[in-house]
Amino acid sequence: MDISSRQMLNKIEELVLKAKQANSEDKVQGYVIAIKSLCEVMVDEKAGNTSIPNPNPITLTQPVMSATSNVEPVKMDEANGESLFDF
Repeated sequence: MDISSRQMLNKIEELVLKAKQANSEDKVQGYVIAIKSLCEVMVDEKAGNTSIPNPNPITLTQPVMSATSNVEPVKMDEANGESLFDF
């Protein structure tokens, strides 16, 4: 999807108008951050840095579960049963 500079500038202008009408400093700050982000995208696009290849892609693997069927539970003299919730 290719977004033109004109569309970006229109969106920035829309956000500036909303920032001017905002009734709290927090909302103004949010609009300013959004405007900053759009400006950074436009600068990066002009510089040709629209996509950065990842030299080390992440691969997802399933964790290996070790078989523990031969392990016997620990017996305690003070315990009332085998459950953790038996007191």
